[in-house]
Amino acid sequence: MGKTIAVPEKLKEWIIHTFNRGISPVAILQGMVDKGYEAKSAYSTIAAVIGQDKLKEVDLNQLVYEYEDVGIKTTNNKIYTSDRDVNILLKMEKPYILYLDNVLSSEECDQLIQLSKERLKPSTVIDQKTGEVKLATGRTSKGTYFSYNENELISKLEKRISEITNTPVENGEGLQVLKYEVGEEYKLHFDFFPTNKVDNSIGGQRIGTFLLYLNDVEAGGETVFPKVGLSIVPKKGAAVYFHYGNSKDQVDRKSLHASIPVSNGEKWVATKWIRKGKIYE
Repeated sequence: MGKTIAVPEKLKEWIIHTFNRGISPVAILQGMVDKGYEAKSAYSTIAAVIGQDKLKEVDLNQLVYEYEDVGIKTTNNKIYTSDRDVNILLKMEKPYILYLDNVLSSEECDQLIQLSKERLKPSTVIDQKTGEVKLATGRTSKGTYFSYNENELISKLEKRISEITNTPVENGEGLQVLKYEVGEEYKLHFDFFPTNKVDNSIGGQRIGTFLLYLNDVEAGGETVFPKVGLSIVPKKGAAVYFHYGNSKDQVDRKSLHASIPVSNGEKWVATKWIRKGKIYE
């Protein structure tokens, strides 16, 4: 903590300005962590600018995400469900990320796209300060939601995702299908809710995202995790699952991710967000 570190001038000015406005160092630290800074790095940066003695109230352990066993059952690089054998192409522990193949059949992908085409609307985001759902320039796709158990296909996919992630079907939000055209993207973001805006009456915090790729993208459209230098190329029938919530209600900010712009063709995906508790009874 005592080592001299170089702080970018703009960041230094922001910390000093914010502190001089009467904002506590604890709140400044939390704000930096919420923006994606690693907790220990943010602590060292603030200490270098305004002094470590101003951070006496900080319990750094509360800001450092504690990794736990996610509970997904794998055997010989496979996950077995009641109707499909899923192949594990990539596995990362911190953050927890699985890239999976053979999650959907080609026919299931096509069917889900066809069911979605006439229902698409501009996509929305969750404001990380207010928790409100709104349109945003950083998310330029179109999408639609399917209700819980809306039809036979949706029910089958919900059950399969539940078996892969070893989480109850009732903990999953309604399946969302998205279409990205050339130039469309979803800029860097987190999928979990702002920690002060979690509604425990309807499932609580999001703890994981299951992202299904419904077509092969000609160029662009990768899912990127910049904190760990990972880029996943869409593949029809494949999926990526990343887990970012633990039993202590912490959230993993290494799960910061984006969908980069499609540069040729189009991209279709389906997303299932998983909550800590039951949404449906």
